[in-house]
This record gives sequence, structure tokens and C-alpha cells, in this order.
Amino acid sequence: MTPSEIAELMQEIVDLDEVGVDAGFFEVGGNSFLALTLLARIHERTGIMLSLLDVVRAPTAVEVSGLLARQAAEVGAAGGE
Repeated sequence: MTPSEIAELMQEIVDLDEVGVDAGFFEVGGNSFLALTLLARIHERTGIMLSLLDVVRAPTAVEVSGLLARQAAEVGAAGGE
């Protein structure tokens, strides 16, 4: 998922008009329960399951997108072995 797509999800979940790709999820009104919703929606769209700790450590859409890309690459590399 792109940072813009993740920012759109964040925007929907925290019920704001706009969330930038560099805005921290918790800084824009997210909490741990809403983060679980975010993680579930990301999993539905990508098949990749991130942890709550991942979002705490990497709370922006740009950072979450990077985590997803790394996990997808790891899964792809493991599948090619």
C-alpha cells in the first residue's frame, strides 16, 4: 500500500477531513483500539499482518508503508527459496 492509501485509511478511522502521510497516527487522534482497526484493514487489503507495536514504533503512513514493503519483500524472498 502506498503512503497515500494508508493516510486515507487513517483519515477514515480517526474521522478527520485530512491526514498527511507524515502525520503520526496517535498525534492525529488515534488510540490503541483504533490502531487495531487500522491493522485489520491493512491486513484485509494486503494479507500482511503488522503488530500494534509496529504502529507505535512507526506511526506515520510513510513508515507503515515501508514496513509493509519490507514484509512483502521478506515473504517474497522466503517463497523463492
